[in-house]
Amino acid sequence: MNFIGNNFILIALGILIILVAICFILNAVNSSKISTLMQYSDEGDIISALRDYYDKVEDLSNTINDSSDAVLMSRLEECENNSHISIKKIGIVNFDAFEDVTGNMSFALALLNNHDDGVIITSIYGHNSCNTYLREVTEGETPVKLLNEEKEALEKAKNKLKKADE
Repeated sequence: MNFIGNNFILIALGILIILVAICFILNAVNSSKISTLMQYSDEGDIISALRDYYDKVEDLSNTINDSSDAVLMSRLEECENNSHISIKKIGIVNFDAFEDVTGNMSFALALLNNHDDGVIITSIYGHNSCNTYLREVTEGETPVKLLNEEKEALEKAKNKLKKADE
């Protein structure tokens, strides 16, 4: 029984020594952190050093948020200013250009912005050729005479947003 009691005391003493060593290590780590923090304090006051650090972080955060908000607002304004020139209305008509060519392989495609400016792309498909034509559209009008299918595609595109608003 004496042998078991001595082993128990040795084990308890070993555990106690390990715990004391861990405490010394943790104390050394915390001391280095505290001394690093104290370097940023003019008067050696940890509380004021932490407040100064917090204020600097908050100022930096506000600067970043303010500048990013300003950049985002500027970009949004730029997009809104340029949105009127983007293509928003599309009209397409498929058709047979020739009696002997079926399957609606030819098409007229009208692409317009909010001011009805844009283009009409027409592709005429035949047995031996495929020709593509481009017509400029300004305020919904073209300087050249259009095919009936081109007129239909143009009207579809011009009326596209009107139907969405209704």
